Parts: sequence; C-alpha cells; structure tokens
Amino acid sequence: MYGFHKKAPTISLLDGPLSPNDKLEEAASILLKDPDDICLAADGTLLVSSGKAILRLADWSSGKFEPVAEFDRSVTALDCREDGAIAVALDQAGIKLVDSHGKIHSPWKSKTLSPKAGRALRFSQEGSLFVADACRDNGKFPHLNDLFAESGSGRVLKLEDNGDGAVVAEGLRYPHGITEIEAGFLAVTESWSACLCRIPCKTSQKSILIGDLPGYPARIHPFPEGFILTCFARRDPLIEFILTEKAYVARMTKELPPELWIAPRLSAQPDYRLPIQSGATRLFGALKPWAPSFSYGLIIILDPNFMPITSAQSRANGRRHGITTALQWRGDLIAVSKGNNELLKLSMKEL
Repeated sequence: MYGFHKKAPTISLLDGPLSPNDKLEEAASILLKDPDDICLAADGTLLVSSGKAILRLADWSSGKFEPVAEFDRSVTALDCREDGAIAVALDQAGIKLVDSHGKIHSPWKSKTLSPKAGRALRFSQEGSLFVADACRDNGKFPHLNDLFAESGSGRVLKLEDNGDGAVVAEGLRYPHGITEIEAGFLAVTESWSACLCRIPCKTSQKSILIGDLPGYPARIHPFPEGFILTCFARRDPLIEFILTEKAYVARMTKELPPELWIAPRLSAQPDYRLPIQSGATRLFGALKPWAPSFSYGLIIILDPNFMPITSAQSRANGRRHGITTALQWRGDLIAVSKGNNELLKLSMKEL
C-alpha cells in the first residue's frame, strides 16, 4: 500500500484502556465563545480563556462567568502563580502578566525570546515560567504549515521574574503542552511527532515517555493520581500517508486553501468539499462512529508512570471534538472542546 520505498506510519490503536466510548458526548456542558485553555486560580476558582478575554468561573452550577482581563489579541494559553498573578500568552504578541489587582504588565520583553505561538504555560515551583512556543511561522495557518515542514520550529522557553530567559529546547514539532514532572525535568507534548517527551531543564537531550499516540497531543496537566493528557484530533492513516508524499504535499499546499488540506481538524462540522471517501464514512445516511475522521475528542488518563489507565472520548459521529485541555477541579474533570465551543464536565469517578 505504501510502496517499498515508503515507511508505513505507526499509529496506536484505540483499545484496552483507550477503547472507544462516548463519555465526552454524555458530559455536562456550558457554551462558551472560542475557548482554548483553562487553569486553576489561586483562590480555587477556574480561569478560562475565551477569545481575547479571560473569564472566571466560581461555581459550575451557576454557569456565570466573571471577566478578569481583556486583550487586543486572542489568548492562546494561561497559567496562575501562587500569588494570584496570571501569565497569559497572546497570539503573535508574546506574554503578559495580570497581577492580583487586574493590572496588565509586560515583564518579558526580550525580542529573541518572545513567543509567537505560546500554546502552554507553566509556573515552576521556583517561580520561573516555562513556555511551549509551538512554532515560528507567522502565517494564517501556522500549525498546518509546521505539520508539513521538514523539521520542527517549536521551542521550550524558561522566563524569569527579572525578565531574563533562556531556550531550554528547540527544533520541536509543535510543542503544545508542558508540565513539570520532577525537579529539573519537564514533560512536553509534541503534536506532530504524536509523543510525550521528557526534557531536562538544563539540557535539550529529550527522551520519549510515550510514543506513537493515537491522537495529536495537546496539553497535559498533573493530578494526584497521575496526569491528564488531551488530544485535539485523532491520527488518521490518510494524513500520515500524505506526509510521506512530498510531491503531493507541495501541490496540495500550493493549489488548495488551507481549510481543505488533508490535515487534522478541531471541528466535527461536515463539509462536502473535504477529501474523504463518503462510502467509508456513512451508512444509510448516518455517520459511523468508527468512520475515518480528521477530528476527534480524546482525553487520556495516565498513571504516575505515564501508562494509560482510562479515557474519555467523542467519536467520529460526535460533536465534542478538538479537546485542547483538561484538568481536575473539585472532583470533576473539566475539559475544553474548542471544536464545539464548549466547556465540559464529567465526574472523575465515571472515568
């Protein structure tokens, strides 16, 4: 199928702890405009990015959001420090800091270390800020351009309170999530390499914690029993095969608009123009849950040794795709479905 000169892609199957289910489809939800990232505030409330704003949710049952700060660019990542200060990554505009009084500061002004695509932020125990700068492309669809590039342009940065900073690792293929797993070591997701890697803070010698994931990983959050890993789309054999056909990719990216490229998607919204075999997708007019799909909803619960123990999913015929982040809040799992503009909640006991 792939030709003798091609290397067939390796894609882990959804079985065992990752057996398909509809837990995300059954989750409670709150509609929200353009959500992307969430984090816990110092006072125990939930902070949510919504387009160009940061909102606070004090209680799920109320469903009421309180505005915290608003910017002139879309918020692409956030994290909260113990003193209540909020680090905010802005699309193509570096990182801001919102203090406990709501005032916005710009403590990190280095042009060489200013992230263009900050996709994850994490304060260390010492107060340093780690940044997953996904790619250096400034185009309209930088994530897709980086997918088809020969090598990765992503970086992990370490920024200090005094404005200093350093590059911890570079040449990464779209780092999308980051967390500190032990003193001096980070766990970083690489979306286009479909892996979770371990990176020392003082050297760039990474090692693989989990490889050949069934989806393209987004953010990762710790919780008392391990880690919560999200995947914003499922890896499709057609996409992986296309990556081996350089001539086809060159023509596709030149002649077709990016929204029609054979590539991962956040949304499950159908489009008759999408390049996928209808006969393998629908049966008697109904979308099959096991159909080929460029979008998917997937949350993987990992134990402390990064072994999958269970999952929550929205299958090909579901709506809650594009899961960009998830964490534990007051005994529940809270997740963002960027593809369906929803904040989701399901009990950790149901996983």
